[in-house]
Amino acid sequence: MRFLIIVLLISNSTFAQYWGGQEISESDLVPWVPKFEMEYQGSYHFGESEMETNLNLFFSGGFIIGQVENGSWVDDTNQWKSNYINLTNIKIDKTGKFSSDQHTGQFVHYKTENGALYKSLKIDNPWSSWIEDSKFEIGTKSELILKESYSGKYIEASYKKLQPAELHAMHPDDLQIMRNEIYARYGYIFIKNGKMDLYFRNQDWYKPEHKNVNNFLSDLERYNIGLIRSIE
Repeated sequence: MRFLIIVLLISNSTFAQYWGGQEISESDLVPWVPKFEMEYQGSYHFGESEMETNLNLFFSGGFIIGQVENGSWVDDTNQWKSNYINLTNIKIDKTGKFSSDQHTGQFVHYKTENGALYKSLKIDNPWSSWIEDSKFEIGTKSELILKESYSGKYIEASYKKLQPAELHAMHPDDLQIMRNEIYARYGYIFIKNGKMDLYFRNQDWYKPEHKNVNNFLSDLERYNIGLIRSIE
């Protein structure tokens, strides 16, 4: 999946924001209110280099999922370790105001000097630790193709509200893989030489990184795990 990468530079000495090398003022931002709420679905790119993050926002079966993807380098291994932050109780009102338990903001168009408009999300209390002296941060939107954003055999378990009827038609062994695949996508380390460990270590996308990934799970994934387990 390709993302539109926009450089966002932050000055720690002022409250100014910089986008693509140009200072941003709030007068350059106008509310973005599309005809349909689904148009907000996408991947919003914040920051630059090692400090960049993506907020993946999508809707499914009554759920609004907002998940921040970031990571850091592990000093002793010099490897990149992924991290995920889930925003909870997300609400979007008719004026494009964004709110969650953790962060608030506004969907906006950013207007450049040449008149171009970029669909964006302005976060008022940013999660990025490197901009703690800043008033806000702008993330620019790119398309989020859910089927290309996940790895595995049963990727729908991470972006679609599953239905009991479709699960009842599956073999118990497949249900077990579907359920554990959700954990595996976050790099969960399974019991060494156990059934799931042997299975996922044969998948070229699997990267064991974390002993516990419970905090990474979205509300939708938690729902699907519970439903699969009840049928399994």
